[in-house]
Amino acid sequence: MMPDQEVLSDEAKLLRTGFTTGSCATAAAKAALTRLFLGDETDIDKIAITTPNGTILEIPIEAVFKSGEHSVTAVVIKDAGDDADVTHELEICARVTLNPTGDINITGGVGVGKVTKPGLQIPVGDYAINPVPLQMIKDNLRPLLDRGAGVEVSIEVPHGEAVALKTFNPRLGVIGGISIIGTSGIVRPMSEEAFKETIYTEMKQKKALGITTLVMVPGLHGEKYAIEHILLEETANTAKDLSGLNVKIEQVVHMGNYVGFSLQAAESLGFEKVILVGHIGKFIKLAGGIFNTHSKVADAKTAIMISELALLGAPMTLIETIDAANTTDEMANCLSETAYWRVFQKIAEKAQKRCVQFTLENLALEVILYDMTGRLLGDSRRRQAF
Repeated sequence: MMPDQEVLSDEAKLLRTGFTTGSCATAAAKAALTRLFLGDETDIDKIAITTPNGTILEIPIEAVFKSGEHSVTAVVIKDAGDDADVTHELEICARVTLNPTGDINITGGVGVGKVTKPGLQIPVGDYAINPVPLQMIKDNLRPLLDRGAGVEVSIEVPHGEAVALKTFNPRLGVIGGISIIGTSGIVRPMSEEAFKETIYTEMKQKKALGITTLVMVPGLHGEKYAIEHILLEETANTAKDLSGLNVKIEQVVHMGNYVGFSLQAAESLGFEKVILVGHIGKFIKLAGGIFNTHSKVADAKTAIMISELALLGAPMTLIETIDAANTTDEMANCLSETAYWRVFQKIAEKAQKRCVQFTLENLALEVILYDMTGRLLGDSRRRQAF
């Protein structure tokens, strides 16, 4: 029986949001630069930053102090809210030094990991500061700088190396510390029950609006891909785009890792069709019959990929290369120039079949897979095209 509530549970209402490590690093950098300009006598106990979606956050500043003749360091204590996050209460520091180049150069320091394996958004050898936080720091510092002035920013996390051992960083080849991450700037915790209630309530609302086809995505990355590569502009809502879909942004639902629950909810509410759009790293699990895609529940990406390649007759040398790959994006790069690229289409089709079997088969289902570069990897609607 699906929940039938128009409001979130009391538990969901009471859960407190927090700040991503990216927001903390941005606030520390902005506080340090502000002190650098205003002088040592200025008290800074909080700083306002703008997140990628335009939200203004006020973040407490733990300390600001001179750390060199021309440098200032600021410290933010990471507050993850009520989210279960090992980085909660870590010190996130930014050391800022003016330069005459006009550039904003950002690097890592103690406690920020370095990337040692390919397949991530960050090149091998660079500090693990993801592209969105990098841009957020630049966007928040640039308005403070005079024309032509630049700044050097070093992000440090004093206890980051020890905490990183409790994360997936070592498995991903990020060594020596944590990653500075975050796409929205805000950590929005939810209990499993509350999250499912939210998904169901949103679907119910869309059904009431007369929507018959849902586009279900895990989160912001899936939504961004759907908007940029699949969904139609309002001005062209009577035609089909290159991906062959005729849908609008109003049809998009965020389902997190709860694919199975979301499929059953969509079916129980009487939707006619669901199009699942997601990154290969999560949706490859669907091909193995895994319908909660959280890495703590199951992480069978490599095993599923190797199994499908073996069924295609891939040589052992290629299978061994895939077995050693760090991420599914790296796997895609390894396969891009080979005859076995079609494995991704096979995975999309198998994922679609598994999803149909998981429901009562009253729901039309399709699966679209992509990688972090935006490449279309597989599309279950195009069985004759691959």
